[in-house]
This record gives sequence, structure tokens and C-alpha cells, in this order.
Amino acid sequence: MLSIHQLKATYSNEQVVLILISRLYFNTCKKQEVEDFISRQNIEWSLVYKIARVHGIRSFIYSVVVKNNIALKSDLMPVLKKHYNGVKFKNFGQLKTTAKLIAEFKSRNIDLIPYKGALFAVAYYNDWAARENSDIDFLIDKKDIKVIEGYFVANDYQPLITVPGSYSGYYSKWFKDIVYRNKDINTSVEMHWRLMERFSGSYPVYDFFIPHLSPFKSGDFSLHKLTPTYDFLAVASNHFMKDMYIKFKYMIDIACIISKETAGLDTEKIFLCAKKFSFEKRLRTGLELVDQLLGVKFNFDEPYKIPVELLKVPLQAKLYLPRLYINEPKFIKYTLRLQDNFIRQVKFLSRCLFYFFFANLRGY
Repeated sequence: MLSIHQLKATYSNEQVVLILISRLYFNTCKKQEVEDFISRQNIEWSLVYKIARVHGIRSFIYSVVVKNNIALKSDLMPVLKKHYNGVKFKNFGQLKTTAKLIAEFKSRNIDLIPYKGALFAVAYYNDWAARENSDIDFLIDKKDIKVIEGYFVANDYQPLITVPGSYSGYYSKWFKDIVYRNKDINTSVEMHWRLMERFSGSYPVYDFFIPHLSPFKSGDFSLHKLTPTYDFLAVASNHFMKDMYIKFKYMIDIACIISKETAGLDTEKIFLCAKKFSFEKRLRTGLELVDQLLGVKFNFDEPYKIPVELLKVPLQAKLYLPRLYINEPKFIKYTLRLQDNFIRQVKFLSRCLFYFFFANLRGY
């Protein structure tokens, strides 16, 4: 874990204070260290708020600050509290919808696999209102797409990403999801039959995950979710492999599941999966970022060296990659450096070139 002195060599005071507050949650930092830093450093609190908003951690920061009774600038707390209460209300609505959809499709002999979202917060965060969620995500079997779309249409969900029936075979082969909006809770529901776009590389799909659903109960909610090892792999597909650490929220998510499920994560199985599907570099880089920034270790191998440029990515005031598309040179360059080897770089470029020229329905 980087010392405060080392953090200051890479990050602004505003970024450092967010890291230190986050470390309090994982007990890798003392309250006195945070308070001393706040009292001794010149901090622009409006920028702290901006960075927290960009990285989806305003509710998390508020939760940690309140629990530890940390004094922040007076006019910042009411804004954070209002946002926290909004997140709490939204998460409850998303959790109810998640449970309802799982039950609705189960009655149609379709098993949905939930991942990320409000359910992840309930399972792995100490405060389920601390995690901000933009949508509801499920992994589905590709053969069930038509039935799922039929349900959404019949129940007045607003279509956001879908295609005419005559293109469904083509679309399901080359792309990864359909998206509908639940207007009652103003939330998108994303149905993925693939966790990443094909140009990003191969990754385990529905059949790999479905045997690992297990009963889960929290309060009045009872449903089936993935066991921790497979939940980790599903979430890491988004945070490490697809989005490549561009949000500090992703570091917190991974740290939460590691710290909550220290004995429940099969590290050997996770690394074997990374090797088989060629995402070792992205996985090890992400885990090292979690360790360096938050002090939460996944395993105790030798530290995995990462360049300072990558260390800067998860806390930028403006997202490093606002568009993760193949027509973005910055995205291609960044992704190339995180491929496991030269052969994987060539294959990635070849897939990008193919996607760039063939007919598509997603606007890439």
C-alpha cells in the first residue's frame, strides 16, 4: 500500500483525501491520519465532490465519513447526505425489481444470473446504500432472448438497445446485450448473453456461471446469486477486463468482495480462468491497484509492477476513457498495453479492424 507521501507524488490533495477516507472503510488507515491530512493540507472541496461524482463514490464517502465522525467542510455534508438518501431509495427499488424479475423468469423456466448492482451492495458492502448503481445487470442464455424481450414489451418496458426480429440472429452473434428501461424506477435493465464485446476478447459465458448460483437471503429478499468466486469473475469482467480501472468505484467494489469473502474466494480458480481467457495482465494490474490504493490484498505473491501512468487512471477528475469504443484511438492504445503478450495485441487489433468495417447496429 502506498504511503501518504507516495500518494502525494502521484495525486492531488483532493484525490488523496478520497483515498484516505476510503481506506478507513477497510481499516487500512487510521482516523487520525485522515484528520491530520485534512487539517494540514489545502483542499478544494468542490473538486473533491466533483471527483467523487465522476467516479460514483459520493454515497460511499458519505457513509464512511458519518460512521467515523470525520469533519468535512460544512456545506459539503448536506449535499452528500441528500445524494446518499437518494441512492438508498433507488437501491431499494432496484433490489425489489431484481428479485421480481428473477421470480418472473423462473416461472418461465429461465434462470437469470444477477451481478453488480444493488444485490452486489447488499452482499458485500457493510452499508448497502453506500454503493451507487446506475442499472440492473443480468447474464442470460442466448436462447432465451426472444422470451425475455417478449416479457419486456408486454410489461411496457421502454426499449433502449434492441433490434428487429429479422436481425436477432446476427445481432446476438456479434454483440452482447439488449437493454430496456423500467420507467417505474427510472432504471435500465441490461440483459447480457456475453459479458464483454467480442472485440475485447473471449470470456466465460452463461453456461460457465449457471451451475454456481446459490440461495441468498437478506431481510425480506430471498433469491439466488452467484457464489463469491464466480461473482468476483463476473464483476471483474466489467471493472478490470472491459472498463480497465477507469473508475475508483471499481477498486472499492473489488476490495469489498475480497475483504468480505477472504476465505470464500478460490484464488487458484480465478487465476486459472485468467490464464485460459488471456486476461492475466488486466487482472493482476487491477488487483495491484486495489492493494496500492486501498491496502486490500487478494493474494501474497510478489508485487505486480505497474507504471505510474496506470496508477493515475482510477481517480482522474475526468474519466480517462469516457468512450470504450473501437473508433477511439485512446481506447485502442490503452487496451493494447494491457494485453498479455504481443500475439494478443495482434489479435485485438485484428478484431477491432474487423468490427470497424462490418455492418453493425450499435454506432461504433
